Amino acid sequence: MKKVTFFTILLTILVSSCSTFEVDNNNPDVALSIDNNPELLLTQLQRNAIRRNVRDAWSEGNLMGQYVARIVFTSFDLFDWGSQTGTWNTYYQMIRDAKELEKIALNKELKGYQAVSEIMQVWMFSILTDVYGDIPYSEVAQAADENYTPAFDTQESIYKSMLESLKKASDLIDSANSGIKGDLVYNGDLLGWKKFANSLRLRLAMRLSEKNSETAKNVISEIYNNPSSYPIFENNEDNAELTFLSSNPDAHPISEESVYRVGSFNEYRISEHFVQLLEDLNDPRLDFFADPTSNSVLEGSPVIEGMQNGIVDGPAYEYKGGDAFLSKLNINYFYLQSNQNKGRLMTYSEMLFILSEAAQRGWISTDANDLYKKGIIANFDYWGVPLSESYLNSSKVSYNGSLEQIITQKYISLFYTDYQGFFEYKRTLLPATIKPGPDAFYSEYPSRFEYPSEEQTLNVQNYSEAVSRLSKGDEITSKLWWHK
Repeated sequence: MKKVTFFTILLTILVSSCSTFEVDNNNPDVALSIDNNPELLLTQLQRNAIRRNVRDAWSEGNLMGQYVARIVFTSFDLFDWGSQTGTWNTYYQMIRDAKELEKIALNKELKGYQAVSEIMQVWMFSILTDVYGDIPYSEVAQAADENYTPAFDTQESIYKSMLESLKKASDLIDSANSGIKGDLVYNGDLLGWKKFANSLRLRLAMRLSEKNSETAKNVISEIYNNPSSYPIFENNEDNAELTFLSSNPDAHPISEESVYRVGSFNEYRISEHFVQLLEDLNDPRLDFFADPTSNSVLEGSPVIEGMQNGIVDGPAYEYKGGDAFLSKLNINYFYLQSNQNKGRLMTYSEMLFILSEAAQRGWISTDANDLYKKGIIANFDYWGVPLSESYLNSSKVSYNGSLEQIITQKYISLFYTDYQGFFEYKRTLLPATIKPGPDAFYSEYPSRFEYPSEEQTLNVQNYSEAVSRLSKGDEITSKLWWHK
């Protein structure tokens, strides 16, 4: 007779019960499928992309537009730009998330999420193509289809597609049957996103002014002449921007609260170029953007002194007497307050200057001077700087019909907005006072970042084709398609 032990009985019970006894370790308070919670994907891609954008604006964009200069570790200011692989990787990771959000939205017919995803994609792609040139675009995020080596689309075709995508997204919002959640920019207000889509379309259209003026004119006039179909920013409340929180992990990345070192903040000083431009206009925004030098404060006669761009390490630190004789950016606003400075995607003042330029070029029938003045007023209001009639009516600010005046004020308004001041310089070559520094590695002002080394090794054929289309190969001095 077979002997049945306790362990045999226990094993039999366990085996027989496996088909009926199930343990559920799922936390009911946690989303089990991102398909059912697209707002989580939206929050993640906005947070990561905009934080990257803000860091880049601080450490590269402000230098490239010569709003600031460095007093130590000056290699980037000497045009040692390289590939900036972190920027490439972050934006493409967030574009991947945006495309996943778009796919979910299409499957579930969530038109609001679909539109916002497309707008965010265009905003990210536009930055990538404007700092690199031809980039992977139409074949991005196709790993599921085993496409690991996406083609590099031409910048011309990318711009055509981006303009079409923004128009499509704007129209799509009209048919959205529900709102969105998890939105850090407009808190779910789809009208805000519609205004941003059309205002961003104005920015991209104007970028083509020196290369394809007919397209630029047609797009801008279509939007301007059809405000009910294509609403745009109406005031600073419509700005596309992220307001940071007062504490981590969502404080401004370049702030004391985010444990950004004060020593690192102090490595950057307002540039001599920017100071001279603002002083020449007798512009009161200078006193907001920068602090007086510590030496002048101690002496009881506060003055703002700028740092020259493009000076090699050593002499840079001793320029004008050194650290105590050079002005930092407004440390209270831009560093000590963790949520005052915003993450700017696009502002009302920039849009007004775009329309003013379009009127100056004769593309739209309106008063360029009126839009120009409104742009100045909007930017002063944005920073909270009092504006006097004497400034608006001064000889160097009062509108005389020149494009240079419009671009100068637009350039000021683009301070600390990713790379936009630099992009405008490459489009117009204004302000003409932007020049390579005395120790710069190149005598001409660079145009782009190099492609990341991973593209050279993992996507060699498509990389090589893209490089062959560049005027000087994969060099920072190769001009982009739309450059003047």
